[in-house]
Amino acid sequence: MGIGSSPIPTATLPKVPLTRERKQMILIQVAVWLVLALPSLVQILLLVSAVSGRFGYPYDLEWMEGGMLHHAQRIRDGTGIYVPPSVDFIPYLYTPLYPSLIALFGGAFGVSYQVGRAISVAALGGIVIVALVHITNNRHMHQRIGPAITGALLALGLFAAAYPFVEGWYDLARADTLFLFLVTAGISALPRWAATGHGIAGHGKVAAAAALLALAFFCKQTGIFYVALGGVIVVAIAWRRAPIYIAVTGLIGIGGTLILSSATNGWFWTYVSKIHRAHDFNMDRFWASFGNILWHFPAMTIVIVVALGLVGYTRYRKRVLPRGAHPLLLWSATYAVSTLVGAIGWGTQFAHFNAYMPALLHGALAAGAAVPAVHACARLLWGDRPRLELVATGSAAAVALLLGITCLIHRWSPSRYVPTRADVEAGDRLIARLRSIDGEVWMPSHPWYAYMAGKTPRVHRMGIIDVTTRSSRTVEGLDGALDKHAFAAIIFDNVDLNNREHLPAILRNYRPALKLPKNERPRLYTGATIVPDSMWVPSVPAIPPKGAHSVFDFETATWGAWTRSGAAWGNGPETTALPGQEPVLGATGLRFGTSMHGGESGVGRMTSPVFLLDGTKLTLRLGGGADPTKLRAELWVDTNIVEAVAVPQPGGDTLQTMTINIPEAYRGKLAKLVFVDDSPTSHLDVDDVWIWQ
Repeated sequence: MGIGSSPIPTATLPKVPLTRERKQMILIQVAVWLVLALPSLVQILLLVSAVSGRFGYPYDLEWMEGGMLHHAQRIRDGTGIYVPPSVDFIPYLYTPLYPSLIALFGGAFGVSYQVGRAISVAALGGIVIVALVHITNNRHMHQRIGPAITGALLALGLFAAAYPFVEGWYDLARADTLFLFLVTAGISALPRWAATGHGIAGHGKVAAAAALLALAFFCKQTGIFYVALGGVIVVAIAWRRAPIYIAVTGLIGIGGTLILSSATNGWFWTYVSKIHRAHDFNMDRFWASFGNILWHFPAMTIVIVVALGLVGYTRYRKRVLPRGAHPLLLWSATYAVSTLVGAIGWGTQFAHFNAYMPALLHGALAAGAAVPAVHACARLLWGDRPRLELVATGSAAAVALLLGITCLIHRWSPSRYVPTRADVEAGDRLIARLRSIDGEVWMPSHPWYAYMAGKTPRVHRMGIIDVTTRSSRTVEGLDGALDKHAFAAIIFDNVDLNNREHLPAILRNYRPALKLPKNERPRLYTGATIVPDSMWVPSVPAIPPKGAHSVFDFETATWGAWTRSGAAWGNGPETTALPGQEPVLGATGLRFGTSMHGGESGVGRMTSPVFLLDGTKLTLRLGGGADPTKLRAELWVDTNIVEAVAVPQPGGDTLQTMTINIPEAYRGKLAKLVFVDDSPTSHLDVDDVWIWQ
């Protein structure tokens, strides 16, 4: 498995003198190998294009990015992240290394999306270095430089080709890629470091690799699987160094957990273990994951299996193991562990395909390592034949060709994952709107947007779901803040109101005021495709300005002295949209009138009590359909219609202020309003009838 001493005998063929002809042959072979690697270079360039196009985007690429920045800011402020759940903050159910690094670098550069993404991009670069160094590193490189470099590049190409499958997760302000680097670097280093060095220096190398794997646990809890794998590697290669490995991983992992739990009064363990384990686990998704991973790139898995078979056959026939096969064995074992990790991750509630990132990387590394492994096995098996190079090169080239074809087949377009200028402008407009609001703003799915607008970031929607799902825990202060109208506005994404736990308090105290225009909805490009959707404001009756007074505010539960004909207007004003109706935007207070009872097909008229026309104009808020012949509001004096107004187009269920001028001849007289719904295909919404002096 490692490079160095091994419980399995290893072998290499005698070194061939580098004559001029031999050098020319090597150059030709290298050229051939590079041609075979070209499809992987295309994939790598596609990934570079996507990452570079996304890096500077100043808003969320994925809906939990801004929440991660909120974590980092709290660490910088010293308020901590593992705290009792409250309206101010609930942490994600992850360990703290990644947001701590953002906080650390944020001291010099400020906490930002770019700092968070830079950590992920740097980790991605580290993965590239690990892949190139580990697969190509050998004392006999002149014998296999072509297969080794081609294999490493194809491994990276396959990993780049998986970018669309995992929804573009490699370069986010999230912990996944840093976790992947720590795991991959630790596993890569451990075989060599465990097999080399003497005394304290040798133990120090094992301790360093152990530290990398233990730190992976503090990125994501599934790091524990790789700590276990690392232990198996140490025992297999240098079992006498197992105690130092166990001591270091235990000191960092268990010791760090105890310190964090003690410092947070147990909340660290509550979040990262107890609440995390309370999520639903879907066995169907778990079992489906094996097919999703193993057969996403069928050639990758087939190449690994065939190469392992050839390695086994070589070991059986020659009683030795070629040194070039060690990386294949290491990454195949890691691929198996990562496939299990991916299945567990995707089986867990709320998971996305980013759970498959370790499996796809380690499978790609195993497939890439198969190229030099097949070459080395072929040389050893058929080394006594005159056409040694042809047999060995042809076998390995066939493997490389299959992987290259896979890279070609899975070409993808970076533009699908790169935000546009319109997205940046939409975000700018949204932040400007938030900044213009007098008072605090809560954005459950994008708390960092509030921070960018100079507001206080509050609890993330994911935290609320984590804490309240199948749990008696409450979010301290949230319902109270809603009851007290602590937020001047709430900006909901299109899925936020699926959180039923606090829906009653929201509907009781807030109502939709505005459907955000399309040019104020910055899109997401990774993960859940949600967008800012509507602005809600406190449900308080509108106060007429100076020079106006309210005639009807529709805040009573029944129609009282109003006269109805037909069933369309129901028994009284409503507090929320009825079935089949879009959210009614722009109403004030708790209630509004609507003729949606019985659905769009309901018809009917509603006549008001008499009131005095003691002003020059009358305003009212109307919404619904736009059919002036069948949907309108009429002002009557005695038996005369003074004026009728209808909802303009476009309008829908967004209420708009309409004006009825009061002719001088009718001022001072008693009048009635008649709301008309004669349409079997639409309805009328009404609120806030005011008279102006």
